[in-house]
Amino acid sequence: MTLVLLFAACTDPPLDSGGQGVFVAGDYQFYTVQAKDDCLDGAMEALFMPEGPETPHPFEDLIYVPALEELPLTYEVSFREPFVGMEVTAVDGGDGAIAFAESLMEAVLLNEALYGDCTADMTVSGRMVADASGEAGTGTATVDLANTLGDEGRCPVLDADPCRVELSLALELSSASR
Repeated sequence: MTLVLLFAACTDPPLDSGGQGVFVAGDYQFYTVQAKDDCLDGAMEALFMPEGPETPHPFEDLIYVPALEELPLTYEVSFREPFVGMEVTAVDGGDGAIAFAESLMEAVLLNEALYGDCTADMTVSGRMVADASGEAGTGTATVDLANTLGDEGRCPVLDADPCRVELSLALELSSASR
């Protein structure tokens, strides 16, 4: 699961289950289709959608999405820099959805060009829902940033601590997994 930074928090209301299926286990290509940054005045939006808000952006790595019978499953995923090597626990999100909550990465280096040696703790939660085929789906994710720290005095002031970035995602089974 690459930055499956891209799912609704487990505490959010469930997504509409009309016409949804269950995921076929395999490696999926994730895309960020929308990003809302309440943290750094849009800087995180640019990280998740570097070509602009109208252009879905693929994750750098494929992300494994397990079948429901494999859950709960704890494993490591890499979403995109700087979210690599994150441990997540995927659980049954109800109605065929897969969810994960509060996956923590500590001391993630923010954009070094802008913020120098500044790091932040990032907590990711999400929820994915399969389409009727089970080989594609949508999701939402939240990334909460907290505890900025750096020696160069260049850490940004967060609008809140933690502050939240919300992502809308699309995903499709990779051709290698079919």
